[in-house]
Amino acid sequence: MCAQRQTSIPVQSGTDEHIYESDGASDSSVKSEQHTLGSSSETCIASGTVPPTIRLNIDTDGRDKVPVSSAVKELSCENDENALMASSSAVRAYQFSTRRHKAFQLKPRAAFTCSVGGEAEQKVVAYGMDGTVQIWNPHAQVSEASLTRDDLGIEYVEDMAQISSNILASVPKVVSGDNRAPSMPDVVFIGLSPPLANSRSGAAMKAQPWSMSLHEGQISVVAGMGYSPQRHSSRAFLLTGGTKDKDVYMWSLETSGARVAKTLATQKMKSGHTTRITALCHEPISNSVIAGSANGLVSVNDLESGKLLMSSGQLSQYAIGSTTLCPTNTNVLLTSCASKSEQIRIYDLRQGISWARPAITLGVKTPRTQSRYSRSAWHPDGGLVMYPFRGGTSSSPEDGLVAIWDTRYAQCDTEEPQLFSPHSDTIWSICFAEAQGSRKPTMVTLSSDHCLGFTTFAT
Repeated sequence: MCAQRQTSIPVQSGTDEHIYESDGASDSSVKSEQHTLGSSSETCIASGTVPPTIRLNIDTDGRDKVPVSSAVKELSCENDENALMASSSAVRAYQFSTRRHKAFQLKPRAAFTCSVGGEAEQKVVAYGMDGTVQIWNPHAQVSEASLTRDDLGIEYVEDMAQISSNILASVPKVVSGDNRAPSMPDVVFIGLSPPLANSRSGAAMKAQPWSMSLHEGQISVVAGMGYSPQRHSSRAFLLTGGTKDKDVYMWSLETSGARVAKTLATQKMKSGHTTRITALCHEPISNSVIAGSANGLVSVNDLESGKLLMSSGQLSQYAIGSTTLCPTNTNVLLTSCASKSEQIRIYDLRQGISWARPAITLGVKTPRTQSRYSRSAWHPDGGLVMYPFRGGTSSSPEDGLVAIWDTRYAQCDTEEPQLFSPHSDTIWSICFAEAQGSRKPTMVTLSSDHCLGFTTFAT
């Protein structure tokens, strides 16, 4: 560890405050929290209990802000005085403001941002084990459209991605031993027909079951490949990863409006995985496919030929939970795994696969094994990394935590992260929704407290 002074700031509990808003459900309870870090006191409205201690590291060396390393210097975003902390502080004194909305009846699965019909304002798609798929307006913090398990024809969604401006692709719950019903589809496409607002009956969202027979066994994960509303309006591209066959495929699909019409072409990736595929993403500059699997292996394949370009070897004994590209430079790859420490590894794809020597390794040491379903995220500024984790022990858990690192600082991998507690239970995913003309994106969190959390933070 470097010479740092660690300051612990307790978060004080407050009284419950319920705010009722007209979001289409008159009985929806919205909880509001405010946290101020870096000050001598904090307030926590509607917590009911004392949240975990929040730790701050204060730089006593007077170092200037520097890039992560010489290897990643050119990959990092430009120094932004509105995005970076003062040079005398190793962790920013963020001010958080969180509002929680009850969204699910059972444990949620994940949430991600999407743009519907080429609209500039982003939406949030959230899905859970109660079988619902919901689309929220993260800026107004209201639900605009939803589907139930009866609409989808499956028990619940295992994984989901956007593949065109008005089509989502989802895969059904993965059944142990692939003992699924013969009638279960491989994929359920969801067509989006804006405007979504006030379409709770499902009029704006239509489910379309689809068979993808190339996979032996169920599909475990899907990913989109980016799209432009102005180009290939009748084409969509989908990546799928298998459970039993451990294969990765690319699918070129012809679309008609908000429906998939037929499969045009496929390409199998020669990725060499020996366990279930657990994470996928597409790198657009080199046109490659990145896949992670349950035994900690990460592969990079050429999309057009399917040829294996790089393979990591086994990174750890833990499953890869996510493979995410930096929003400001797609040469920078973030991987997360379900380990008890060093959950985050960040790589420069142009340096080849020096997986044993990542540019940055981040993590939180905890006696509890993390879940591969805990999905990390980049802040849109390309510097901050967020990871939801489960603290404490099994008998005395400290859940609802988000660890925050600023990767633009040389010592970020040797210092404790800043901790933030927007929920009272395990957080499963984090995403960011940007509003047109705003430099303050909203952080959206999804938790086992059955709530969606909408957080803004500033200095």
